[in-house]
Amino acid sequence: MSFARGYLRGNCLVAALAVWPFVAQAQSAGSRCLTIDREAPAEARISECTAAIESGAWSGRMLGFALARRGDAHAMKRDYDRAIADYTEAMRAYAKYPWTFYRRARTYAAMQDYDRAIADYGEAIRLFPENAFAFIGRGSAYGVKGDTDRAIADFTEAIRLAPENAFAHMRRGFIHHLKGENGRAVADLSEAIRLKPDNSGAHFYRGITYLYDNSLADAVADFNRANELDPKRPYGALWHDIAARRHAAPSRLSEAALHLDMGKWPAPVIRLFLDQTTPDSAIAAADDPDPMTKQDQLCEAHFYSGVHALRRDAKAEAVRLLRIAAQDCPKKLIEGHAAQLELKMLGATP
Repeated sequence: MSFARGYLRGNCLVAALAVWPFVAQAQSAGSRCLTIDREAPAEARISECTAAIESGAWSGRMLGFALARRGDAHAMKRDYDRAIADYTEAMRAYAKYPWTFYRRARTYAAMQDYDRAIADYGEAIRLFPENAFAFIGRGSAYGVKGDTDRAIADFTEAIRLAPENAFAHMRRGFIHHLKGENGRAVADLSEAIRLKPDNSGAHFYRGITYLYDNSLADAVADFNRANELDPKRPYGALWHDIAARRHAAPSRLSEAALHLDMGKWPAPVIRLFLDQTTPDSAIAAADDPDPMTKQDQLCEAHFYSGVHALRRDAKAEAVRLLRIAAQDCPKKLIEGHAAQLELKMLGATP
């Protein structure tokens, strides 16, 4: 399971304010490229902006904004190559707009090209040093690369710039957990919850921290609250089940499954935890024509199958499966880190 995207919403307003002086000009030219709702279907946005770009009437900032907006729509479709191409052309048209670098950085991060993401976040910060979102993005990329000190420094700067940003506290808290600094992790995650009490993600990550700090009752409580806030989040249900069983508390997975979409991933893992399928079947179900999706799902299938093997006292099988997860999981997924902690608890090397 990868980190949430909730913190990104705020940047849309800031970016829109920068573009707003040019909206009237765009409207007078008969284009909706800069005004069409960001929630509109991606194809509609691509069509509007393509017409503006190909009209030949736009240049400089206007052309840069149109290319960036079309890049956003391509990125929403996960057509990352086209998104990168549009953002790059937007920079050629107008190189002083920090949000274009920010958007290309996010796209590189989605492609797991974290070095390029870090470079683009850095340029966005150079152009707009008060951009807390860019510090959060760069900190997240540093965290995935394992550069935890730089990650914490960036999240700390984001918090200085935007003290009420719950996501920055949440991300810094989880990096502290990755460093084994669970006291600091709990403090940051608790502050994120104070700032945004309905933040299911902060409860989820504090639950992970408590679980691997052997505070099982607290872990169960946090996962339970995360599930109450977001009952359609399958990973919250899975981790509640892990913590509850280790705390000898009742499992609620059968009830939680009633609220989940059991027609898509990670439904095979949920069925495994409900003893409705086998580990081999869950791993086979992780296959996907998209290579990145397949890698993510195989990571999760091996990790959760390893946890399931522990329940059956099949330690050797658990170690084998957890080692696969520890070695093959993309760094952006929590299951790879958790696999290493599980192996450590078992006295086994990753």
